[in-house]
Amino acid sequence: MKILMYNAVEEEVPFMTAWSTKTGHEVVREVGPLSEDNVDLAKDFDAVSSQQTTAIPAIVYKKLNEYGIKQIALRQVGYDVFDLPAAFENHIRLSNVAAYSPRAIAEYTLTQLFNVLRHNKKFDRAMATGDYTWAAGGQAREIYQLTVAVIGVGRIGTAFAQMLHALGAKVLGVDPVYHAQNEAFVEYTTLDDALSRANVISFHTPLNDETRGLADQNFFDKIQPGTIMLNMSRGEVVDMTALENALLSGQLYGAAFDVTPNENEFMDQKQSLSDLPENIQRLTALDNFYLSPHIAFYTNTAIKNMVEIALNDAVTLANDGYTENEILR
Repeated sequence: MKILMYNAVEEEVPFMTAWSTKTGHEVVREVGPLSEDNVDLAKDFDAVSSQQTTAIPAIVYKKLNEYGIKQIALRQVGYDVFDLPAAFENHIRLSNVAAYSPRAIAEYTLTQLFNVLRHNKKFDRAMATGDYTWAAGGQAREIYQLTVAVIGVGRIGTAFAQMLHALGAKVLGVDPVYHAQNEAFVEYTTLDDALSRANVISFHTPLNDETRGLADQNFFDKIQPGTIMLNMSRGEVVDMTALENALLSGQLYGAAFDVTPNENEFMDQKQSLSDLPENIQRLTALDNFYLSPHIAFYTNTAIKNMVEIALNDAVTLANDGYTENEILR
């Protein structure tokens, strides 16, 4: 079988090559994300895979169908890039990698929580000027004193909740799906109750009609003053104007984001600070806001699993087989 792997980064190549050698399937690398501009490259291939944050438009599924390709295997969790009606209308089967390494994202979320708690950005900036005083950053709180609302208690949210519980924090879970096995370390509750009690709010949700714009001004009005907000899920979950206002007013103690709604304008590229979107310039100038370049997933384990699971699914779906990672109607 011949597979075209869209948006393949250098770090994926060794795992792509090893998988190809092990399975005997040919894998060809394309550096750009799957789009209308490069979908024609898929001619004469049997299957395709991609990982991307840009939407895949309706015309792509139509063309893939014309080329005899039956599927798209995403090498990521979030599948909001798909136009589901267009895909199903053109008989394209879809899959994602729902669990390449939940711990990778959970560990990074915990890392950023510690950074906010310990005022590390303030200390780093002060030390860069020679200021090594305690007052440069400020006194911190310890994690066992915190109540953390985990919004989205799926694989990643569960892994994060387990880590928090082990460190002594109280964990509140908000999720429409209840997992009884989490009762040992999560107290399931409503969103409003969680917002009224939490010192920390962490998003681990997919992006869909229920979560898009979830954290709007009404949401921020319900949180405790001095709350910490963490978002390693999807940028569109949070209203960035409301976030900025909350940081400036002190409603938020601090925030750490790995995603933004406008990340495709500036992430994964080098540019002058003055070329960044204006709201990103303002936010990153704040001592209590941390922004990373969508790297929460970025570990050796995660990259390996993303490649291998997606390529295995590509073969399975192309051969009309079953995979638990298929996205169904």
